[in-house]
Amino acid sequence: MKNILHSLCHGRVPGWHKSSSADAKSKILTQKIESERAYFASVLSAEDFKKFRKLEKLHKKYNSIKYIDTYINAFKMGAMLMCAVFGGENENDYDEFDEF
Repeated sequence: MKNILHSLCHGRVPGWHKSSSADAKSKILTQKIESERAYFASVLSAEDFKKFRKLEKLHKKYNSIKYIDTYINAFKMGAMLMCAVFGGENENDYDEFDEF
């Protein structure tokens, strides 16, 4: 455990590292998205496609916000678990984090 934490701290292991299977799935999904986008570009008017792209950008922004929020909450949960395990904390000490 200490080796992975040390490597993570010193930048030798990126915390966002993905497996190659996730990369392959991502590539396939990206190709499908591009195919669908091309379809809509061909059937929608220029104005409607512009609105479609705006909606797409709003979805990306929303997903980014939710991704960051999920990461932060997971990090807090991990820190709380570490405190409870290594510090012998009482479960009632974390009432302020009822959102989890």
